[in-house]
Amino acid sequence: MKIAIDLTATPKNKTGIGRYMLGLLKGLQETDNANEYFLFAQDDDLDGFGVYKDNFHFVPVKSKILRKTYLRILWEQVVFPFRLRKLKIDLLHCPNYTMPYTARFISPKTAIQGTFHDMTYFIHPEYLIGWKCRMFRGYIKETAKRADKILTISLNSKKDIPKFCKLRNPDIAVTYMGVKEGFFESAPATDEVLSKYRISGDYILYVGTLEPRKNVPGLIRGYRALPEEVRNRYKLVITGKKGWLYDEIFDTVNSDPELRENVIFTGFVDDCDMMPIMKRAGAFAYISFYEGFGIPVIEGMASSVPTVTSYGSSLEEVADGCCYLCDPGDTKSIAAALEKACEDRDGLREKALERAAFFTWKRCAEETLKSYEDCINAVSNR
Repeated sequence: MKIAIDLTATPKNKTGIGRYMLGLLKGLQETDNANEYFLFAQDDDLDGFGVYKDNFHFVPVKSKILRKTYLRILWEQVVFPFRLRKLKIDLLHCPNYTMPYTARFISPKTAIQGTFHDMTYFIHPEYLIGWKCRMFRGYIKETAKRADKILTISLNSKKDIPKFCKLRNPDIAVTYMGVKEGFFESAPATDEVLSKYRISGDYILYVGTLEPRKNVPGLIRGYRALPEEVRNRYKLVITGKKGWLYDEIFDTVNSDPELRENVIFTGFVDDCDMMPIMKRAGAFAYISFYEGFGIPVIEGMASSVPTVTSYGSSLEEVADGCCYLCDPGDTKSIAAALEKACEDRDGLREKALERAAFFTWKRCAEETLKSYEDCINAVSNR
C-alpha cells in the first residue's frame, strides 16, 4: 500500500500536532516494513522528523509557498491532488483537520483519512482568533463530510465530534498518543542546564504554548494563592513559545512584584533540555480548560514528577486517577492541587509511572495502521 502523510502544516518547533507527527512516524518506522510512505513536508525541515527507514520517502514542498496562507490553500486544493494521482497513492492521512477536497475528483482512487484532535473550534471559540476559528470550523465540517474515515486521539474527542459534524463515516477510530522513552530515562537537569534558562532551586513547571486555552493566568493565580512557605521554596517556571492572545499572562505577572520575582519564562525549550528540566521539577502543572489529549500530562507522569491537571475533557481520561486534579476555573482548587503535588501527599509517583508506560508510539502506530486498513476497506465496500 502506498500511504501519503501530509506534514506540510508542521512547524519547525514541534509542539502539539508536530509532536504527534514525530511520535507517529517513530512508531510507524518501528512497526511497518510492508507499506511505502510518501511524506509531504516543507523543504527546509526534512531533517526534523527523525526518518531513517528506506520505505519512507520525503516529497519536498517549497516552504515559501506553505508559509503564506492563501498560497498554501491553493497548493493544497490544486497541486496536491495531482501529486497524489501521479504517485498512485492508495491512502492519504491528513493530520490537521483539513484535506485536499478536490482530490475527490482529481485522485478519486485515493482513500482519505483525517485526524481531528479536539473540537476546540466549536466548544471554546473564545480562546481563538476569530477569522482562524471560523475558517477551521468550515474545514472540520467539510472534512467530516468528505473524508473516508476520521481518527481522533481520545474517547472524549470521539464523544464530542458527532455533536458538531455530520460524518461521511460514523465509525471514528481512537488512537492514544505516546510518550518519548527519554522522559522515563532522563537524569535530572544539572545546575548548568538550569542556569541556561535562569532557573535555580526548586520549581513547579508548566510546558505548553502560551495561549488562552492552556489557562496559564489561572495557573499563575493558583501559584500566588499557595501558602507563603510553599512559594518561598518553589518558583513557577513557564516553558513554551508565545502563541496568541497571551497578553493576560504577562500582565498578571507584571502587576505583582512577588510574581515578577518568582515566575520564570524560558521560551521554547528543545527536548534535549526539556526532559532533564521536567525530571528535576518538584511538581508539573497542566491545567488547560480543554484538550484533545494532553501529551505534557503523560510526560510529567513518565518523568516521575507529581502532576496536576484538570477535571474534564480528555485530561481526566488520560490521568486515570494518577494525577492531582483541580477545577481549572477555581483558584483555590488549583492552589490546593499544587500544594498536594509539591508534597506528593497521595503517593502517586509509582501509579503515574505505570499509567504513562501504557502510552507508547508503537501502540499508536499499530492502531493507526489498523485505521488505515479500515479506511481502505470502507472505500472498497462503498
